[in-house]
Amino acid sequence: MKKDLIIVTLISLMIVIIAMYVFVFTASTGYRTILVKDDTWEKKRSYDFSRLEEVPIILYHNIDGKGVYSLPLDVLKKHFELFKSSNIDVISLNELEKRTVTGVKFNKRSLCITFDDGYYSMYTKLLPLAKKFGYPITLFVYLDNVYHNASASITWKNLREMDENGIDVQCHSISHPDLTALRKEDTVESRYRIYEEIYLAKRIMEQYMGKTISYYAFPYGRYDIKLIELCRYAGYKRVFSTDYGSNVITRTNYCLRRHHVKRTYSLKTIESIAR
Repeated sequence: MKKDLIIVTLISLMIVIIAMYVFVFTASTGYRTILVKDDTWEKKRSYDFSRLEEVPIILYHNIDGKGVYSLPLDVLKKHFELFKSSNIDVISLNELEKRTVTGVKFNKRSLCITFDDGYYSMYTKLLPLAKKFGYPITLFVYLDNVYHNASASITWKNLREMDENGIDVQCHSISHPDLTALRKEDTVESRYRIYEEIYLAKRIMEQYMGKTISYYAFPYGRYDIKLIELCRYAGYKRVFSTDYGSNVITRTNYCLRRHHVKRTYSLKTIESIAR
């Protein structure tokens, strides 16, 4: 009995020594040295990325409205003309998402155009402009901003018509809340609200739009890791923030960045984002 106790003690001591060694060694050299034998990630990090592998996503809001995020129609038209004259290919989010899976670079500089919220000007002004330039555009709408019948607000009929004419309609929640604030509340009520704003919003939109809703734009661009996970569980292919920077197609990021455009931005600023 005493002999068994000595053996158990020695084994326990050995485990403690090994655990201490692993902790100290990894703290000084990094976990990857011991635990990761495949250096694929390290090789990817060393790639010399070119503009053909980076895609900026531009985010607009309203047209001819009030506020810093609303642009005059003639200014927006100049942006679109700039993309065309600069030989920049405007691609859909679907195309970008496919490239993040394959990692195949583009033949020319590319960018994506998105709009948030769902103002009536999307139907009256953006749709004709998108048709004129032939640009595929994604519109993220929140459901409380969509009506069944209205003369000065966007309707489901308007959205279906837009979706059939090159403007891909996707989800931006039900009531446009700050989801990170709801997460901090951490109550039964706030958890249910998050369920509604992410999961239920997708299902409702799919019923009205008659198609699969694949993308979700976080209200105010605010998110955390848990919210990203919930979007994955809900079935979204990708989610979108308002973090600035391009999206590298050789990285399979689930949360993609967008450049938020303000009324005060000069054409030169837009050019620097697009180029």
